[in-house]
Amino acid sequence: ALIAIVTALSASYAAWKGIETIGRTGAIVSVFAACSLAAIFLFLSIKINPLNFVPFFEDGGKQAASGILLLLARSDGLTAIAFLGAQTRGKLGRGFVIWNTVVYAVIAGLLAVMTGAMGAYLGDQLFPFYAAASFTEMGAVQGMDAVLIGIWIFCMLVKLSTDLYLLRLCVESAASRAGKWSVIAGAVLTAGLSLAICSMRGLQKLFYGSGLFLPFTLVCAVAIPLLLLICDLVRRRKAENKGKKGKAKKAAALLLSMLFVLSVSGCREQIRLNRRLLIEGIGIDRQGETFLLTVQSTKITEGETREVSVYTAEGESILEALGSLTLQTGQDPLYSHALVVVFGRSCAESGISGMLDFFVRNAETRPNAQIMMAEGEASEVLTAKREEKTVSAKVLGEILETQNMNGNIARITLTDFVNHFGNDGASPYLPVVRSTDEGVEAAGTALLDQQGQLLAVLDEKTTRGALYLLGDFDRGLETVILPDDARLTAELHDLKTDIAASVQGGAPTFSISIRCAADIGALDTGMDTRYGEAAYAVMEQTLAQEIQKEAQTALDLCLGEYGADIFLLGRRLHQANPKEWEQYAAQWPQAVSQAEISVQAKVEIARVGQEDTPAIE
Repeated sequence: ALIAIVTALSASYAAWKGIETIGRTGAIVSVFAACSLAAIFLFLSIKINPLNFVPFFEDGGKQAASGILLLLARSDGLTAIAFLGAQTRGKLGRGFVIWNTVVYAVIAGLLAVMTGAMGAYLGDQLFPFYAAASFTEMGAVQGMDAVLIGIWIFCMLVKLSTDLYLLRLCVESAASRAGKWSVIAGAVLTAGLSLAICSMRGLQKLFYGSGLFLPFTLVCAVAIPLLLLICDLVRRRKAENKGKKGKAKKAAALLLSMLFVLSVSGCREQIRLNRRLLIEGIGIDRQGETFLLTVQSTKITEGETREVSVYTAEGESILEALGSLTLQTGQDPLYSHALVVVFGRSCAESGISGMLDFFVRNAETRPNAQIMMAEGEASEVLTAKREEKTVSAKVLGEILETQNMNGNIARITLTDFVNHFGNDGASPYLPVVRSTDEGVEAAGTALLDQQGQLLAVLDEKTTRGALYLLGDFDRGLETVILPDDARLTAELHDLKTDIAASVQGGAPTFSISIRCAADIGALDTGMDTRYGEAAYAVMEQTLAQEIQKEAQTALDLCLGEYGADIFLLGRRLHQANPKEWEQYAAQWPQAVSQAEISVQAKVEIARVGQEDTPAIE
């Protein structure tokens, strides 16, 4: 309520001062908005995954048409042009076309980047752009959602100021002395109706869709200007009909005031930060029909050290269990700091898909939170100790990142995990962790079916092969035996995987090409043994054969035995052959288990200066 009132009063002050004040403020806000949008665009573009796109107009264009109508319904700026045009110098038509072209191009670009980075996950979000802003990260910048909210409030202030100023112009045309006072009345009405809309579900459903706004915008942007134009033509022919113009302006003032009043919303239920429980890790176990939750929260003490607290709760749903934390702590949970979510094995055995709605629906949860499965109970992972201290969720994430860089674990974020459900026959997967005396370590990769039920757990070697196919292998050591029985240990890095999908002979066919670079780490052989230049080719071939073998093992186990398409082969076939995909979509687990798949690997050993290994000349 306070934010709505303060915003309305600030906007009324700007409208009272005039269009020049609004213009200067808008110019400053536009610079900040452009910079923030550019940053979000850049950070998201780095995370684009081509597999998140689907063929254009696959639904016949219904979704595109609905989006266009909604965008037009919210384009109430068209109405303002009719009123501000008379006070604008220069070529208004050209500027209007250029400005709107740029705006719609930016919106289209942002939608494309958001879809490429987050995929179908955005379709389940109440606030997609906010979710995309919180998904951005680069270096020290871990989410731009707070920046986005600030920019949005300033933009809303400028827009509301402009609308109030237009109301003032309309009222002044009918009663010049009442113009400025109408600004205050409009601000109060806006704040009151905004709070009413936020608190009443029926009003939200009515005003947030295109059913009401589209005809209203068309009336204000098309019908009223045409009516005014006709009235002006009549006035020129008959000077005695001046009253019609005044009546038309009064109607325009009424409709315009309704337009900006209905298009502004406010925030409610703001809670001070010192009354929030900053949650960083959530562990979920299942016992019958009851959820047992283990929650990690962090508090920064006066000495700027992180103090980790662990709470337990239970309930018939995840949200009910989390809500009971308020009774224990006297604080409301804040989920925007949640770094990891750990599902116990009991959850995976009963099916995880039905447990994701809270994490997707709640706007505070982090889209890039790390999702994993505990080998036993999730509570054991979130209460694990290292050097007599609880392993925090932040440290747990760092441990997994280190093991991922060594090629021992397949990490996955909440966004990617959700996108795997129902994604053209895809099956999700989860990294498996377990608690030890030294803290937490990787324990393989869990294969899940399309309902999120556990199928199997891949060991470390098969996980390595799956990482090769997923293209998520950062770097790691590979040890092979050369033809002369010498043992070669090489560090693999810069791995790239290309998968081509097609239909040949009525069967899905996939050609997989894996390429990577390697550095010789150790060559265990006699000190008097020397290798020449030709040895490089032998080493590269041996490493390539080992990579191909591990990848084929992962394919045979995931696809052949369990029909779990964690590699998104179905999505690749859908993108490459939309028509052929339709005949395989319903029975994809069976179809992919019989698909023709070829794997080729190529390794290039770096030759930089004098080789450090003594055995190589």
